[in-house]
Amino acid sequence: MAKTAITINGAEGKNIFPAVTIAVSAAASGDEVILFFTPGGAPAMVKGALEKLNEEAKNLPDLMEMIEGLEMLNARFLVCELAFAVHGFGEEDLRKGAEVVGATTFVGAADGAGLTLSF
Repeated sequence: MAKTAITINGAEGKNIFPAVTIAVSAAASGDEVILFFTPGGAPAMVKGALEKLNEEAKNLPDLMEMIEGLEMLNARFLVCELAFAVHGFGEEDLRKGAEVVGATTFVGAADGAGLTLSF
């Protein structure tokens, strides 16, 4: 099984939709998928944020269906711990399944990834 590691550096649709679309494709192909939300991307993992992006999207795949697919395929959603100091939200504000980690943990988890992308 291959591994795909994706960093998400922004919380806007232009960052989230392409990252999640590629993540779904990789997971559906059997890859282990790791998405790392940097402090810039972390607001997307706050409860309700992805749903809001999905509602605002026009002519794009259903974001929530893709997220559910990733969850079913055991993708990991890692959120950088530095986001709390930057944005002022807490771990309790994150959507279910988000793992709070340091960058070192992401680097270790991404070790050996055949594909690494950044959005």
